[in-house]
Amino acid sequence: MSVQSAEFPKNYGDFRLVSSDGVVFSFPRFLLSHMSPVFKDMLEIGTADSMGRDAELRLAEDSTTLDQLLRFLDPAKRPLPIDISTVDRLLESAQKYQIERVFEYWEEQMTVRDASMKVVEIRCPMVTLSLATRFHRRHMLKLALRELIRGPDTNLHSPSNGFLIGPTIIIHATRLRQQRSEKLIGRIREHQKSLAQRHTCCRESEFTFMKGAVIPFILELIKEPSWNTFERHMDCWNGCPVGVKWHLSSSRTVFNDWKASILEEEEELPELPEKF
Repeated sequence: MSVQSAEFPKNYGDFRLVSSDGVVFSFPRFLLSHMSPVFKDMLEIGTADSMGRDAELRLAEDSTTLDQLLRFLDPAKRPLPIDISTVDRLLESAQKYQIERVFEYWEEQMTVRDASMKVVEIRCPMVTLSLATRFHRRHMLKLALRELIRGPDTNLHSPSNGFLIGPTIIIHATRLRQQRSEKLIGRIREHQKSLAQRHTCCRESEFTFMKGAVIPFILELIKEPSWNTFERHMDCWNGCPVGVKWHLSSSRTVFNDWKASILEEEEELPELPEKF
């Protein structure tokens, strides 16, 4: 026995969509045709009987997915917040019925923007990476990659909710992340060499302190190769011997001089693997 949808009850529309688990959604036929070219074709090629009032169409989508999808077709409804546990089925149906608005909403929900509307962060980067790969959303794929390259390494180990991620894209992200870490660490090493060359009068114990203090900094850059790590470790030589105080001040100045270029590099969208 069929169950009627509470959100799209009987007489809400002149056409009935039946989900794979037997829930009936009454929906205006003209909205189906207007919002989805696939539904439009399905309705146009229907038989005379199927075009009558209260005609129905049985679909492969379950009731949860269909409820989420139809809200995007009805201007009187508001889309539900993205649910990570069901978003893949929603996007699958959006692709099937060619409803671009669903993808636009998903992208909006997965991004954090600043006042100028620039994307500054991607939510659930591993899930986003998987779905962007699966549904060929190249811009979202690049944004997710950027987040994985510059963000904390915990992002790489965050759950992907069982969504598959091919080895090619993971290897690519890991390689770019390593290159970024090495570049930032290279700056630190060059700065240390410069200090040593300019201030040979420093006692060996003072430089030993500096080398020891910078190791945790370098390890943190491996974990998160971004300007955030520089800010957290700007005072990594606090408590240093008196003879190193000048070097601490000098390093702060140098790090701040690097800030603009480091942030600019962080904003760049990475290239995708060849033949991707």
